[in-house]
Amino acid sequence: MRRVKRGTSDDSWRPCGSSGIISSTVSITQGRKNVQANVLLCVLLTIVVVSSIGASVLLNCAVRLNVSSGQVRGWKEALAAAEAGGDIAYAEVRKTILNPSQAWSGWTNSGGIHTNTPASFGPHSLTTSSRIDSFYTDPTTGNAWYRIRAKGTAPFGGLRRVGMDDRMSVGTRGDTLLRKLDFSFDHFIATYGPNGDGAGKALVSVSTPQFTRRIELIAAPITPFEAAVKCTTSFLGPGSAGVIDSYNSNNGPYYFCANNPSDPHYSDSHSGSVAVATPNFATFNGTIYGNVSTNSGTVTPSSHIQGIIDNNVPFTVPPFVMPTDLPIPQASPTSGSGNVTINPPAAGSATTPTAYLISSVSGTLTINQVGSSQTYVAIHVTGNITGKITVKAGVHARVYFDGNIDVKARDIDNVSGLAANLQFYGISPTDPSTTQRIDIAPPGDFAATFYAPSADYHMNGNPDITGSIVCKTYYGNGNTSWHYDRALDKEGDAVDYRVVSYVEDIR
Repeated sequence: MRRVKRGTSDDSWRPCGSSGIISSTVSITQGRKNVQANVLLCVLLTIVVVSSIGASVLLNCAVRLNVSSGQVRGWKEALAAAEAGGDIAYAEVRKTILNPSQAWSGWTNSGGIHTNTPASFGPHSLTTSSRIDSFYTDPTTGNAWYRIRAKGTAPFGGLRRVGMDDRMSVGTRGDTLLRKLDFSFDHFIATYGPNGDGAGKALVSVSTPQFTRRIELIAAPITPFEAAVKCTTSFLGPGSAGVIDSYNSNNGPYYFCANNPSDPHYSDSHSGSVAVATPNFATFNGTIYGNVSTNSGTVTPSSHIQGIIDNNVPFTVPPFVMPTDLPIPQASPTSGSGNVTINPPAAGSATTPTAYLISSVSGTLTINQVGSSQTYVAIHVTGNITGKITVKAGVHARVYFDGNIDVKARDIDNVSGLAANLQFYGISPTDPSTTQRIDIAPPGDFAATFYAPSADYHMNGNPDITGSIVCKTYYGNGNTSWHYDRALDKEGDAVDYRVVSYVEDIR
C-alpha cells in the first residue's frame, strides 16, 4: 500500500486508494459547477433587470419624443402657414398699385374687410387664411395703409394628450402652455371671438387636434419722390453752370445755401441725391449737393459731388398704370385746346378729388380754387401736353398723361410755388418699346414733380426747377438746375407697398 502525500506542512502521509481520488475529484468538480451556475443565474437576472429598466426608459422616451416632436413640428409649421397667408395678402395689397385690374380677384369684401378662402398646402395639410382692411388713409395724399391678419393652422395627429413639458419652476417653463394646442375647441374664438375683439365668442369645435398661430402685418405706401432725380437707364447732368441741391418748403421758399455751413437751413441743402439703376452716370461738371448711387457704375469722388457715392445700389421702378379708384370724370371740359378754365364744383379731398378726362392740352388750361378751401383735382390727359397749365394757389392738381409733354418752363405755372401742389404722372405705354418724352425748354422756372418711369426727360438752357423726378433717362445741359424739396418724401400717389410692422398674436 502506497502513501499519498497530503500536501500539508507537516509532510504527513495518509493511505489513499483509487476510490478516494475519484471521490475527491468529483466533489471539486461539482463545487465548481455550482459556483458557475450561481454566477450565470446572477448575470441573467441582472440582464433581465437592466433590460426591463432600459425598455421602460426607451418606451417612456419614445412616447415623450413622439408627442414633443410632433408638437414642435406642428407649432413651427403653423407659423409657416400663417406667414404664407401674410405673403398672399401682401401680394394682393401690392396689386392695388401694380395691377389694379386684377386686385381683389377671388376675395370677399364685407364692410371694407377683404377675406380669402382658406387654402391648404404642403404634405402635412397646412391651412392658411387672411383678412385685409384699410385701417388708415393719409389725408394729404389719399394713400391707404393696410392691416393684414393671417392665420395658419397645422394638424397634430396622435393621441389627444399634451407633452410632458408643463413643469413650472424658477428655471423651467412649460412649452405646452405656450403652444395652446386645440383638442376639441378653438380656444381663440372661445376666449376672444373670431376677430380677436371679444365679440362673438363661441365654442367652435375642431375636427382634429391642431395648432393655430396668428400674425399681423402693416403695409405702408411707398411714395415716389424720395430723391431729386431717380432714373432707370441713364443720367447726364446737371448743366456745367447748374446745380442739384435741396431745401425744405416747410421752412419757406428756396434759396441757395449749400455752400454756407452757418446758414440755419444748411442741413436741408445737401439732399439733392441722384440714383441711377444702371452704370450710366455722367455729369456736365455741374455740382450735385447730395448722394450719388449707381448699379455697377464707376463714379468716383470729385469736387462736383458733395455727398456719398455708392456704386452698388440696384433698384427697379415698375411701369405706372392709371389709377382705378378715381371718381367719375366731370362732363366737361373734354379738351384743353384754346383757353379752358376749370371751376371744380366742390373742393374735394385727396381721396375724392374732382376728376376730369381731357383729350389733350394745347392751349391754356387754368384750374381755379373753390373759394378759400384747399381744392383737389385729378386730370387724365389721354394725348399730349403742349400748352400752358396754370394751377392757382390752394389747388392740388395731379395730371396723368398718356402722351408726351413738350413745353417751355414758363408754361408750367404753379402759383403756390410748392412742387407737391402740381404732380405729373406718365402712364407707361402698353408697348414697353415705346418711350414717352418730357421736353422742357427755356425760358422760365417752375415747381412740380414728375413720376414717369417710361419717359426720357430732356431740358436745356436755364430752367430752374423745384421738385423731384422719376424717369427713364435724364438729360440736363447748360444752366439747368434742380432743387429737391425734402417735404416731398411723403407726397404723391403710392407706387408700391412695403411691410413696416410684423407681430405675432400670441393669445
